[in-house]
Amino acid sequence: MIRTGLATIATAALLSPACVGAGGGGGTFEGSASVSVDVSAELDLPIAEMPPKYASWVVEAEGYLFAVDDAYERHLQAKADLAAALDVEADANAIANFIRDAVQVETTMVCQPPRVEAGMVADCRADANARASGRAGDGEATAEASSGINANCEARGRLSLSPGECTLETTVTEHPILSDPSRWAEIETNMKIVLQLDEANAHLDGRGSDINARGMQLYVESVTDLAEDPTLALQLENIQAELERGAEAASAANDVQGTMNSELHTMTGAIDDQFPDLRASIYAEY
Repeated sequence: MIRTGLATIATAALLSPACVGAGGGGGTFEGSASVSVDVSAELDLPIAEMPPKYASWVVEAEGYLFAVDDAYERHLQAKADLAAALDVEADANAIANFIRDAVQVETTMVCQPPRVEAGMVADCRADANARASGRAGDGEATAEASSGINANCEARGRLSLSPGECTLETTVTEHPILSDPSRWAEIETNMKIVLQLDEANAHLDGRGSDINARGMQLYVESVTDLAEDPTLALQLENIQAELERGAEAASAANDVQGTMNSELHTMTGAIDDQFPDLRASIYAEY
């Protein structure tokens, strides 16, 4: 028996089997730090023993939840840090208004590419595909899940990079906060972090609904699979439990991701308007 702690983003009571979504097995799900997280269970079925289509879905859903959780935690901190650097309320609109109205600059910026952990994305893909193959053991995820698994790894790659260096020549209609070079350096650093999060978030945007829908379809298919392959009898209950347990996680994670997307759009819109070249310090090809 594999003992697995399963934490899901929970906002309501457990859904019925008709409302199935993302979940995991043989690993740990973590919900957003801002949402209640309190579910644990003992699982008899590791991912490696699942048929590939279930294992692939679990790996994709697990990666999505991890990435949303990580991104949202960093988003909350980045918003607070940027607000503190600007000396405004920790609110996306307050931050954007300050940048648009109080920071009047003419700027020329030359940015170097970011530093990327070598092989991180490739290793993530290889590991995810190996796990997603389940008992097939051929190292390949199903076609339905492969693009999602790839997006998970792209997001983790974005979150792991170290932003590049920029040389900034700027003429400022000075706000007092910008007359201090150390304060300006702090503001620039925090704006780059917000832009970095926006790039990572693009790989997560709205994917929870699709993962949830495919989980529901898999729940339906599991009944047919049992009829065709009686050897799944001992696995079916665990597989269905994972599908059901993950439903709320996928739905709530999608809502959290949507909130983050809206706030990032507000802040990055102002940053891009005032400092259009700043994104060059956080952009990388994988």
